[in-house]
Amino acid sequence: MRGLFALAAATDTAMALLGRSRERRLTKTALMPALAAELRPARLGAALGLAGSWVGDVALLRDDDRAFRAGLASFLGTHVAYAATFAARGERPKPLHVLPIAAATAASAAAFGRMAGPLRRPVMAYAATIGTMAAAATTLRGPGSGRVLAGAATFVASDSLLALARFGLAEKWRRPADAGVMATYTLGQWLIHDGLRRHS
Repeated sequence: MRGLFALAAATDTAMALLGRSRERRLTKTALMPALAAELRPARLGAALGLAGSWVGDVALLRDDDRAFRAGLASFLGTHVAYAATFAARGERPKPLHVLPIAAATAASAAAFGRMAGPLRRPVMAYAATIGTMAAAATTLRGPGSGRVLAGAATFVASDSLLALARFGLAEKWRRPADAGVMATYTLGQWLIHDGLRRHS
């Protein structure tokens, strides 16, 4: 990462670690506009993904179940947009690449679904969607494709950590987990969009 987005990402990660929720109303909401300003996504799906991510970032500034559902829905739309973008520019999926992702997705959906209680169904649907996005990333070939795939994998790791922090970790670990979520989330977004730019 570089420039304005790198500064915004580092600042928000630090604010998450320090638990500065008031300051994050500025730092977190600045992330996706900064990324869009730097990389200027040319594809509609990429732009829609950034827009959905921004809505999700704003929703998750609050910590209640209603906000979590709104964030989940927004990021689900993001992953649908990314998956469609990858699939439209990619080749035919290879079973050797897709089957391990499908197995990991099913396992994580079941595990996080059990942890999520009343949010079980939306969490499992979300896990299936982000797994589909990761599988679609494997279909890209050529310049930038490795970055896109690494970004998709990093995004999956970020969301897995978020789910673990919300449903499985003790309160004392929430701040470090939140910082880890933001560090991997911003890196994943950068890699996806920088990879798509190079692929173009």
